[in-house]
Amino acid sequence: MDAFFFFTVTYLLAAAAPGADTMLIVSRTVVGGWRSALRYAIGIALAKTTMITLAFFGTSALLTANPAAYSVLKVLGAAFLLFMAFKLWRTKAVAGVASEGQPQVENFGAKVTTASILGGYLVCISNPQPLLFYSSIVPMVVAAGLNTITDLLILCAIVIIGFMAIAGAYIGLASTIRPWLAKQSNRRRLNQVMAVVFVIISALLLLR
Repeated sequence: MDAFFFFTVTYLLAAAAPGADTMLIVSRTVVGGWRSALRYAIGIALAKTTMITLAFFGTSALLTANPAAYSVLKVLGAAFLLFMAFKLWRTKAVAGVASEGQPQVENFGAKVTTASILGGYLVCISNPQPLLFYSSIVPMVVAAGLNTITDLLILCAIVIIGFMAIAGAYIGLASTIRPWLAKQSNRRRLNQVMAVVFVIISALLLLR
């Protein structure tokens, strides 16, 4: 099997599974609209390319050999998810859904954009599980002959394009429930459900 094809299929199957990344995208779509979710998705994609680069050069082996660093990353990731859960739980149902049932769309200023991209990056990079996944997959494709900088750039491109496509699917799915969000009680209920999901994911992250 071609190494690029093997990596692409394996990555897409793993990335499409619901997790902290995809749930963050769904919650941002509901709360802030597709533009907000897109900014977070860009940050997550950049974090994934960082992880692939680390795995490509063998840096991830240091994480595996250092339990303290692994634990710190888990705690940071769980803390950020709990913070997101708290914000969702405390979000008021009247937080600006338009008459058409559209969620409030955040401003697209430079500060908001930077903060959103950084938020997505931190959620992904602080979760050591994806890095360990790349640590097991990337060495296999490197051993198969993908060992040049050009190959690394192609792998990063596969991840960026693949994840943005997956993010687009999740954004589209979340957008379909916008009419249902026209009722304030439904928006409040959904925020609370998403908050509980983030708490569960953070707990699973700490227990792994």
